[in-house]
Amino acid sequence: MSQLWPRFPVQSAGRVTQAASLEGGSKASKKVAVVAFGGNALLSRGEPLTMDAQWQNATKAGNGPQVGLLAVQDPATGLDVLDAESEGQIGYILETQLANTLPGQEVVTLLTQTVVDPADPAFKHPTKPIGATYDKQEAERLAREKGWAIAADGNKWRRVVASPDPQAILEARAIQLLLANKVVPICCGGGGIPVAVDKERHRRYGVEAVVDKDLASAVLAIKIKADWLLMLTDCDCIFDPEQWPDRKVPLPSPISPQQLRTHTFAAGSMAPKVEAACRFVAATGGRAGVGRLEDAAAILQGSKGTVVAPPPPGLAAPGR
Repeated sequence: MSQLWPRFPVQSAGRVTQAASLEGGSKASKKVAVVAFGGNALLSRGEPLTMDAQWQNATKAGNGPQVGLLAVQDPATGLDVLDAESEGQIGYILETQLANTLPGQEVVTLLTQTVVDPADPAFKHPTKPIGATYDKQEAERLAREKGWAIAADGNKWRRVVASPDPQAILEARAIQLLLANKVVPICCGGGGIPVAVDKERHRRYGVEAVVDKDLASAVLAIKIKADWLLMLTDCDCIFDPEQWPDRKVPLPSPISPQQLRTHTFAAGSMAPKVEAACRFVAATGGRAGVGRLEDAAAILQGSKGTVVAPPPPGLAAPGR
C-alpha cells in the first residue's frame, strides 16, 4: 500500500503501512518517504490466513498471503480482480486503524492500477510467492491438481505466479493531488492491480499477475520525487547472500547501488527489494532503507537496517 502523509514528521514512519508516503518538517524542509511493507508483515510466515490475524497486526501490511487465500477460495476469478479485492480489504483495515490513531487526519484508500508489459518474460517464468506455505509433498500434490507453479520459500513451499516489471502507476497524479491537499492516501496495495494497455485501441485491460510491491513502490517514489524509499519486512537488514542462510552477515550500511549489484539475491524475496532500492537511488539521488517494521524510525536515522545511498562525491563506481 502507499500512503502520502501531509505535514507529518519523518519519525511517524513507524506507524505507516504497506507502502506509505510521509511529508513532514517545516515549510522550508519537507521530506517525503514512500514506505513499502512486506507481504509477511500483516501475516507472518506460518500464521493462519484469517481476517482476525490481520486485524491483530493491522499496523503492518501485505498482499501475497492474502491474494493467495482469495485464489483458493475463488479459483475461477482472475488474479487482477483478486488483487483489487485484496487491495480493498487491506486498505480498509489500514484506513480504519490510521483514522483511529490519527484523529482529525483525512485518510482514504485508493485502488491503484499498475501498467505492465503483456510480453514481459515474467509471464513464462513465475517467481512471486502467494498464499499459504506447504511442505514439499503437499505443494507438489496441489501443483498437480491445480496446475500451479511452486517454489521453495525458506524450508517450506508456496505457489508462485507471474510478477512482471511495473512501468507506471496510473493514479500517480491523483496521489499527488491528495498529498497536496493534506490527505493520506493508502494505495499501491500488493503492487497495484496489474493492467496492460492496448496501444492500437487505447484501452486498458487486466492481466493475470501479482506485481511486486517494492518495485511498484519504487515507480511511485520516483514519480512523486520522494526523498526516501523505505521497505519494511521481517528481516533485520540485507544480509550477505553468499553466506545466507548458514550465516546472517549484514552487508555494510550505507551501501551504494553499485556495491549492491555485485551480489546475487534470491528471486521473489530480497532481490526485488534490492532492485527497487537501486532503481530509486539511481533515479533520484535519494536514499532507500530495508529492515524491520518496528525499526522504521531507526532506519531513517541510519542506526538500524540497511541504507542504500549514492556513493560519496568523487568516488568512482566499481569497474569504472
